[in-house]
Amino acid sequence: MSLDLTGGLLAGLLVVLAVALPVVSLGVWPRVRGRALVRQAQRWALLVASQAAAVIAVLVLINNYFGLYSSWDDLLGRTPSGSVAGALDPLGTAGRTSAPTTTSPAPGASGAAQVASQVPWAGGTPAGFTSYSEPRTFLAQVTVPGSSTPLGLYVSLPQQYFDPAYAQTAFPVVELLHGYPGSPTTWYHAMAVLQGLDRATASGGTPFVLVVPQISVPGAPDLECSDVPGQPQLATFLTHEVHDVVTTHFRVRADRAGWGLMGYSEGGYCAAQLLLRNPGLFAAGVSISGYDAPESTFFDAYPALRKAGSLQRLLSGRPDVALLATASRQDPQSSGSLVGLSHGVRPPTVVKTVSYTQGGHNTSDWSAELPTYFLWLSHRLATLH
Repeated sequence: MSLDLTGGLLAGLLVVLAVALPVVSLGVWPRVRGRALVRQAQRWALLVASQAAAVIAVLVLINNYFGLYSSWDDLLGRTPSGSVAGALDPLGTAGRTSAPTTTSPAPGASGAAQVASQVPWAGGTPAGFTSYSEPRTFLAQVTVPGSSTPLGLYVSLPQQYFDPAYAQTAFPVVELLHGYPGSPTTWYHAMAVLQGLDRATASGGTPFVLVVPQISVPGAPDLECSDVPGQPQLATFLTHEVHDVVTTHFRVRADRAGWGLMGYSEGGYCAAQLLLRNPGLFAAGVSISGYDAPESTFFDAYPALRKAGSLQRLLSGRPDVALLATASRQDPQSSGSLVGLSHGVRPPTVVKTVSYTQGGHNTSDWSAELPTYFLWLSHRLATLH
């Protein structure tokens, strides 16, 4: 039995330990034996152990509440177990006009449900991807321009993808961007995105293909999904590279009307700025508790880039996109960014802001609203094709 970082078992054990150690220390304190120096060392060890247990328990509870790290791999900066050994190079597949079309049984599906893609599938998995623990979810490592470190890319397919009735259907895509620090898997654990999409689909929403990329390179500055000279080209990776890999390996729409973005916290800002900068690739996006300009200290040395990344400045270009920006009034950082965001917006740009009266800057509040956001995107993006 393993102790998952975000599992309730680990948190429960740590809380019990944090409570039990001080009680044990009180009982042991007058009974320590040995010379004075030895007794002092034992008592200091009891104090340190008690304090450390309390601090670690609090940190784990905070991590679970905010979804900062969703696994030990995330926390330690390791490549998730089960990921592919090599990295996909989008340049090797971009622009392909013809490719072998093969079929493969859906993972875990019964009967003759088949899928078609531009690359071979083997064992219910497209070439270059491995199966992830979440249902109908696949993982690949994808190269990033300007970096020797590939980033994880998760793709989750709706149940309809494997239904014979949809065998010739190209599905629309929503690309999901996580916060910082954080990882793609936060969407699956703390955010419960698959359940949120299922609830939206049951209410008449579109069964989207979900694409969840890693948004930052370990060891690199916090670039907030931007292309900065001399740094990993994250904006290019999150737009063109991800688009090329997904449209080549899965049966999805390739046109802008079939692609949307959604992100929370820093990922919310990323979703908004990538949408406004790339109206040729995306038609709509949702910013959940995001902000309106780069906030990373990295940009202190690049004031021109920070100014260029302002959402107000990007909106002045009147891109043909629709943006939904939400925040809670109890979250001053992100609620302040809503003020004036929709003022002065001119067609064809559409901006809708929603300010909640209650809620914090945390995954439990954001997760509860996911069905609403998926339904909004269902009205703004093209349907099944």
